[in-house]
This record gives sequence, structure tokens and C-alpha cells, in this order.
Amino acid sequence: MNAIDPSRVSRIRDQVQRHRGLVADTTEFLHAHPELAYEETESARRLTDILRDAMPVETGLAQLPTAFCATLAGAGPGPTVGLLAVYDAVAVPAPKGGLVPEHSCGHGPIAAAVVAAALALAELDDLAGQVVVIGAPADELVSPSAIAHGGGKVVGLASGLWDGVDFALYAHPESHTGVWRASRWMRMIRVTVPAGAGRRADALPAAEYGRGPVRDEPDGHESYVLRVLGADADELEHRESAAYAILRPARWESLGTVEGLRADPGVAAVAEQALTALGERPEVDLPPMLFSTDFGNVSRLIPAAMVGLSHPDGWGVHERRGLDQFRSEDGIELALRTANLLAVAADSLLRTNEAAA
Repeated sequence: MNAIDPSRVSRIRDQVQRHRGLVADTTEFLHAHPELAYEETESARRLTDILRDAMPVETGLAQLPTAFCATLAGAGPGPTVGLLAVYDAVAVPAPKGGLVPEHSCGHGPIAAAVVAAALALAELDDLAGQVVVIGAPADELVSPSAIAHGGGKVVGLASGLWDGVDFALYAHPESHTGVWRASRWMRMIRVTVPAGAGRRADALPAAEYGRGPVRDEPDGHESYVLRVLGADADELEHRESAAYAILRPARWESLGTVEGLRADPGVAAVAEQALTALGERPEVDLPPMLFSTDFGNVSRLIPAAMVGLSHPDGWGVHERRGLDQFRSEDGIELALRTANLLAVAADSLLRTNEAAA
């Protein structure tokens, strides 16, 4: 694999830096307009309005009103690199009941970064192949609408949103800087049990299972969503069977499976090269992620890499501290780091694979 040209990196960094004001404004807009899964109307509109100034944008794809795809065509033939943008907010229980949206997972900086990366790449006059920005709603898998309909990446995958993408890149604030090679599998199941039997779920180990709020059903039963976690598909099946035996449900409805990440060695190597070229210090041999992401489903069909970017004091993901971090100067710097990474890695993938396309 050819080394990344330092002058190319410098050029891309300069172009990203010129969009710093847009990055800050976009991050602030998303924080000021937090929207739950599949309700990201204002967020999707803001992102597509910006992208449409530089490239064609299609909206309402995969029968998802808040999904979109923006296509940047290069100067010549080559492969297609997909950059994933997510922009839904975390569903947080309100003091008086119900849920309120807040951006404590970093999706404001992530979305701003993807837009800035695409705009920076649009300024290259020798881009090979094409770059597509995949706008996927419903990243927060435990939001009510994501539970009911599935995560946006899985739904989009089944509906053709990712068709034609040769390589996929996704970046997210994490505990480590580097490429994640694996994550946990997860299956969501709607469990219906006799009234009062919801407490049976307390016997399930918290490290392997999660239970959502209990809901009273009209027929006198009660139901809840059970999350089953496992290191692989076999462990997931084993734990589902064990839970079924303990819970003794009246009804058992699978709501879908989130597959574990599988990093493509070639894409991962390019992402690590890009991190190093940008002055980051990627960690190697990261442990498997302790949670699940439906980007795992994408990574099992398309050569892909999910990259984490850390903070010296840690990111307060899904915490009040994170909400403040991602809306502050730290969030803007995260977005710029992410934009640099995505733009350099995408450009390198296109140049490396140009002849093979």
C-alpha cells in the first residue's frame, strides 16, 4: 500500500479548516434542534441544503423521509466511497414522563464533519471515482421508533440505500482512537408476559441483557423490549434461548438483529494510515466494542471501517457532560478531526483503488 502523500494531507486539511465556521454553525444548529429517530426533519434539511450547493442530493430514500444521499462525482472513473452521516438525538426520559431528545452522543459534530469532509473533497480537481454521503436516520437503536422499525442503517441497507458503494467509512467519538475490529451482536425482542411477571427479567445478567420499560397490554398482560447481547451469532442464540426459558413468555417477537462489526483489513489499514498522517496516534488491537451498532450489518456486506476518536478526559457519551462537550469548542475540534480523517481516508481509498475499479 502506498504511503499517503503529506502534501495531499496538508491540502485537504487546509480545505477542511476553511469550513470551520460552517462546522461550528452546523453543530450548533443540530444541538438547537434535537430530533428523535425517524423524526430528524430539520436536521436532514439543514445538512442537505448545505451539500446541495456542491453536489446533487436525493432525499426521502429507502422510504425513509429523513434519509438522503449526496453524490460527489470525481474527475475520472474509480470506485465509490460512502461516508456515513448520523444526526438523530438520544431519547432521554423526562422528569414528568415521556422522552426528550438531546445530542449527548456526538451526532452534531459527526454530521457537521461529514458535510465538511464532502465539501473539502469537492474542491479537489483530481478526485478519482466518487464519494457519496449516506444520511442515515435512527442511529440510536433504543429510541422507540428505532425499536419499532429497526435502525436506519439496516433499513437503508435492505432498501438499496447502500447499493453501489464499494467502501464505507464511519467515525464516532469513542474511548479509543483507532479502528474498531469488532463489536457485540444484539437482538431486540418484544416479550409479553402475564401481569406482574416482568420482574422475571431481573434474574438475567445485566452484562448480557437489557430491559426496556414495562407496558400494560389491553389483554391483561404486560410487555417490554428485551435486548440480548453476545460476542457472536452463536452466543446470541444461546442467550436468547436461556432468556426464553427464564421468562416463560406468552408471546416472543423478534424485532431484528444487529450484527457485530467486521472491519475490512484494507479499509482499516487506510484509515489507520490517515490517522497517522494527521498526527493522531491510533491504537492497534482494540478490544471489541462493548455495545452494538447497526453499522455492523453494513460492514458485513461492504468493505468498511468504523473509526473512533478519543478525548484526553474521555467523552461523556449519553451523559450531561457529553451534551456540554459536544456543543462546546471540544465538539468543534472533534468535528474538524473527523472531517480531516474522513476526507483523507476517502481520497486515499479512491487513489489506491482507482486502477482496479
